[in-house]
Amino acid sequence: KVAFILDLQPKFHAYFKNAGIVGDPPSVEWELPDGFTAGELMFPLPKAFKSISTGVESVGYGYEGKAIFVTEIGSDENLDKGKSFTIKGSFNWQECDETCMLGDQEFSFTIKAGDETLMVEADEALFEEAGEKLPSDSSAWGFLATEKSNVITLKAIYPEGLELSEPVYFFSTDKQIDSQANQKVEIGKSEIIVTLTRNEGNEDLFIDAGEVEESLSGLLTVQADFGPIGLEVAAAFIPDADVQMNGPGEKVIKASKEDREAGLALYDADARPEVVLLGGEQEKKVTFISSLGLVFLGGLILNLMPCVFPVLGLKIMGFVSQAGEDEDKIKLHGLVFGLGLLITMWILAAFIISLKLDWGQQLANPIFLGTMIIVFFLMGLNLYGVFEIGTSMTSVGGELQGKKGYSGSFFSGALTTLVATPCSGPFLGAVMAFALSQDNKVIQFAVFTVFGLGIASPYILLSFFPALIKKLPRPGAWMETFKQVMAFFVFATAVFFMKGYLKLVGDDHFNVFLFALCLIGLGVYIYGRYGNQSITKMKRYVTGFGLAGLMTIGGIAWAYSTAKPPEPGLAWNEWYPGIMEQSRSKKRIIWVDYTADW
Repeated sequence: KVAFILDLQPKFHAYFKNAGIVGDPPSVEWELPDGFTAGELMFPLPKAFKSISTGVESVGYGYEGKAIFVTEIGSDENLDKGKSFTIKGSFNWQECDETCMLGDQEFSFTIKAGDETLMVEADEALFEEAGEKLPSDSSAWGFLATEKSNVITLKAIYPEGLELSEPVYFFSTDKQIDSQANQKVEIGKSEIIVTLTRNEGNEDLFIDAGEVEESLSGLLTVQADFGPIGLEVAAAFIPDADVQMNGPGEKVIKASKEDREAGLALYDADARPEVVLLGGEQEKKVTFISSLGLVFLGGLILNLMPCVFPVLGLKIMGFVSQAGEDEDKIKLHGLVFGLGLLITMWILAAFIISLKLDWGQQLANPIFLGTMIIVFFLMGLNLYGVFEIGTSMTSVGGELQGKKGYSGSFFSGALTTLVATPCSGPFLGAVMAFALSQDNKVIQFAVFTVFGLGIASPYILLSFFPALIKKLPRPGAWMETFKQVMAFFVFATAVFFMKGYLKLVGDDHFNVFLFALCLIGLGVYIYGRYGNQSITKMKRYVTGFGLAGLMTIGGIAWAYSTAKPPEPGLAWNEWYPGIMEQSRSKKRIIWVDYTADW
């Protein structure tokens, strides 16, 4: 026998073989000598715990504190006695609190073939402790299951003489049961009845619907008079005598075992989903080469955005003035400028790629979504002209660009990446989606590099051909119109994020968030109206900065107070014909909620 002891940090948890949510259970990768085999990893009794999964409060299955996992190593009977054998492997697990970490521990030990099995006394105590927390023998129990309208009833018939009590919980291992639904338990003189809900999937938690099976598999935990016990369940579904088989929607159609096996043979579990662009009459697959072309084009187009375009010609003219009209120096300044831009882009790429494990969960995090909504809301107001920002950054850029030598060009390139970032949302989002779907770090950095080259290419091109600056459209009134039109696209992006935010925080918190946005908008409006140089100094500081800052900061704090899941309420059941009569026959108090959102 081999035992793996997982000692988790406080507030962290690891997962059962069915995590209940998105999570990976512990596993072992073996390197065994010839003639040796490893059995399945035996999981101790789990518990149900509340956690944050994809930004939503949810119920998961697993372990906290210390957990011992056991497996058995088998060997051929004709091993050479006295010969030593080395067994190697890696124990892998995932542990989470509000974020997740992957762990792996390599191990190696040597055993010698002999006539008998010897065990150290301390190891005997360890395996005895582990055995107490493993599932018990359930051969004396009987299990059966029925289903009606996606409600599954598990009946467990227990041996005479046992004194059982709650807590009772059923942990599904075939994922047919909804882990987020409440379980109703009734303990009789000879049987336990657990009412469960079929797993039809959960988009918010990225849980797929469970496959309909001919039997129900899992682990039933119950409190006995001598301590908690766990029983492995394999309960065949039997017809429910109360079900009207000709009733609408009540007969469950199940594929035969042969059909399911044939379907599985066509399914490649290791296949990677292809990235596809939908547009026009034909779907086109995105390859690595085509993605580089797309992100280069995205970076190129970014120079036409209001954040960058007005200063493009000015930056190139800065190269000319610094270089004293020397064409070779102009070119070198352009290259140094591009290098500064690329290095900053690489730093940004390293930061994003390092968040790969959690990036998929960001859009399900209410704090992240709330921040994005506020940023895009403010950006839209800025583009529309409600208030102006960025003058300090422009002056900093001017100072850096005004420096003699190549350091000014380098820092000006770095600043261009930062100035471009607010306008790069759609393009940068596409880069991250593709880059983070790749396993190869070289490919990931290549995508970001080409994106940066797309931004830098006009600057480098114009530094090599300064006469082209005269061909650029001159800044004028049309730029202000363009900015205001772009504001509505930015507002549309904020609305897009609001949809996810509403699902995470609920109606009540979302309504408060909208009022907070109004307060933020009023604050920046006051800043735009009274924070300029055209009014008295006292009014500018008191109204334009003081009152505006108070309202804006207060609105942001108010908005962030809503970035949490809705308060838990009653566990409501969906109404269906017959539920009233069924509940009343069991003398249960019934509350019926009938209303409309409007």
